[in-house]
Amino acid sequence: MTRAELGLTVLCGADALDRPIRWAHVSELEDPTPYLVGEELLLTAGVRLPSDVPAYVAGLVSSGASAIGFGVEPEFPEVPSSLVHACAAQGMPLLEVPPTTPFLAVSQAFAALLAEIAVREQRMLADSQRALTRAATRVRPVEAVLSTLAAVLDCRADLVDDAAAPADVASLVRRVSSGRGPRSASAQVGEDHVTLDPVGSAVLVVRRATPLSAAERAVVAVALALLGLLRRDVESERGRLARLAASALLRQEVSGLEGVTGPGPYRVVAGESRADYDVLAQRYGPLVAEEGDGFLALVAAGVEIAGPVGVAPLPGLHRTDLDAAAAEASALLSRAQATGEPALPASDLASLVDPAAAKAFARRELAPLLNRPDLIDTLRAWLGQHGSWEGAAAVLKVHRNSVRHRISHAERLLDRDLGTADARTRLWLALTWLD
Repeated sequence: MTRAELGLTVLCGADALDRPIRWAHVSELEDPTPYLVGEELLLTAGVRLPSDVPAYVAGLVSSGASAIGFGVEPEFPEVPSSLVHACAAQGMPLLEVPPTTPFLAVSQAFAALLAEIAVREQRMLADSQRALTRAATRVRPVEAVLSTLAAVLDCRADLVDDAAAPADVASLVRRVSSGRGPRSASAQVGEDHVTLDPVGSAVLVVRRATPLSAAERAVVAVALALLGLLRRDVESERGRLARLAASALLRQEVSGLEGVTGPGPYRVVAGESRADYDVLAQRYGPLVAEEGDGFLALVAAGVEIAGPVGVAPLPGLHRTDLDAAAAEASALLSRAQATGEPALPASDLASLVDPAAAKAFARRELAPLLNRPDLIDTLRAWLGQHGSWEGAAAVLKVHRNSVRHRISHAERLLDRDLGTADARTRLWLALTWLD
């Protein structure tokens, strides 16, 4: 809590100020512990401060109070030294409340702060749910959901079974997956807080340095529901064999394609949408392969594709040709996702620019954003949607206010007016040539 206008002074226990606080509670009882539930900031002016101050503080510690706020005047002109010494000895944070700050102001500040936290957590939960749902539509949905969960909660998220469980959590994994013990578990393992939840025959292991809040546990619950649905599909034998066949074919020299794709020339298509993948897989079968969080497909040049995909020409049917075309199509995918339309290789304008010079231009223009991929993606989506907040929000699967905030932040970092045609043109070219 940082409310400088309250004028609170920390007298001791500064290293424990990160304790959670549910509420600010006022009590002048000699023993307020029967009326505490834990995690309170106890406010008192010492009207009935007992003579045995260490016992008073010990009772508050045992009841789970998080801190004491002592109001000076009218009872005491300063915080009693006996209280300061007792709190310091027992690790209880002690705050001095000045006479100009009524306890009601402290309570109101806590109420406002708790409301802010609730709003932030609801927004975080909604944004996380959209991100996880979007990840579940990718071609490798289980891996995408795990990586998205890790990014959202700043944690490590792994789906393991008994045989592959890390040694430090192996016993917990066996207990949770056995079905005979608790259906979930949490524990301190080394320096990590670890939670374990079953997903079919596997276990989701989430670990990070700090415990999960209630809202963050709700995010994990969303991921668990998605993973439970996805695992049943991913583990099917038919799907596994199809993926193996596709990967094998697309990593070797390709021949005899006309019976499947039609006459050449051919193109390589890169995408992430499950809908596009299903359409292409139904038509071309083993010539559609999973790649990272998305897919690669080999199609005839005349095939019409409407979705947000990167498309690159395939000059030949050897592995080196395929690798080069796949890399180009994958690089074009981000532009396609921004505009919502297929992205083809750069127009004739690009052919007039030396590739090295183009990349140097891109890195120079976008230098302040190069370590912020979230702002790069948002800027690409916003420009690709002609500056439409709603269009960019739909592409990114976030609220339009999030887009406004990110674009405003990018504008400050770039130190330019993004409302001008010159700035937008230069940045779009930079984004096009960045990769």
